[in-house]
Amino acid sequence: MRIALVSDCYPPRLGGIESQVHGLAHALVQAGHDVSVLTATPEGDERGDRISIDQGVLVRRLTINLPFDLPVNPFAEHILRSDLPRYDAVHIHTGIVSPFARMATDVCVSLGIPAIVTWHCMLSDAPWYGLVNPIRDWARAGLILTAVSGPAAQHIEMLAHSQVVVSTLPNLIDSEPWDSVRTSRPGLSHTLSPLRVVTATRLTRRKRVLALADLIRTARSRGADLELHIFGDGPLRRRLTRNESSGIICHGRVDADALAQAYANADVFVSPVVKEAFGIAALEARASGLPVIYRAGSGISEFITHATDGLRVSSDDEMAAALTMLSRHPARWERLQRGAMSGTTLTWQRGLGKYIRLYEAARSVRPAGFSH
Repeated sequence: MRIALVSDCYPPRLGGIESQVHGLAHALVQAGHDVSVLTATPEGDERGDRISIDQGVLVRRLTINLPFDLPVNPFAEHILRSDLPRYDAVHIHTGIVSPFARMATDVCVSLGIPAIVTWHCMLSDAPWYGLVNPIRDWARAGLILTAVSGPAAQHIEMLAHSQVVVSTLPNLIDSEPWDSVRTSRPGLSHTLSPLRVVTATRLTRRKRVLALADLIRTARSRGADLELHIFGDGPLRRRLTRNESSGIICHGRVDADALAQAYANADVFVSPVVKEAFGIAALEARASGLPVIYRAGSGISEFITHATDGLRVSSDDEMAAALTMLSRHPARWERLQRGAMSGTTLTWQRGLGKYIRLYEAARSVRPAGFSH
């Protein structure tokens, strides 16, 4: 099939949507499909309509000069109207504010293209979203509406105020290097002294990294023997590094192999994010054989089972208490560790078929008269 992936954001920008669209594009190429990415994200200093080939993926960047290289282009509609009808399937990736994706969605509706739309966000704090985005009209026009997790899908259905069905299309990861870490993980006999806690995230307020540092200090004040290793970068890194004397170590952003090695040397992954649509880093940790502690209502609940391969908590205090409990009771940790050793099916190698089936469904109802 000829498949177009449309996203405001794409590498070299860093983030969840960027990594997922990049991974999806390359997985589809490896499966034998003809894939183009249409994005408003610039690369380098050139602007305008630029095309490059990235390991078989055609990347078309429709960009203009904006401060901070914002991925916005209000002048791209005529190109989208000309280009999108040529594809067998169009898959639009969107967040809370995604003007390029919204433009592509409107184009597909006006031209009768039955595209797939995937939300990569939680809309629980955006009650206005349904007022400015005609979700019901999109569904009536034949668009296939999806979100990366059940909790994310439920919020979209509520905002539509009708019988709109939003299905789940989960994020996926490469099986490596995570599988190799899990299968080579040593036995379960060490003493957890200290309990080695790890997280990987953007160091921003939305990711609640300062709250995580606070709850780690709370757990230590209760006698927990633990240390926290943080991987990632962002505006709060300088503030976090001030806590390194209290068992919190910031390592900065690292590549997948280095992160996998960190997971090999860790005991538990923590995610303090309350409104996490999915949790790619948590999935990579789980694929590496790490138990995961996460907040209730998070998309992480899609791949972690409470008390089997992780712990679900309802507050920062409960997360501190859970870490304290695991540091004091190795047998409780061992049960979770054993549950996390089963691996995951949420990989491109095992889960890409769900994407292909959606594309086939869209293709089967595609109106006659479009050029291919």
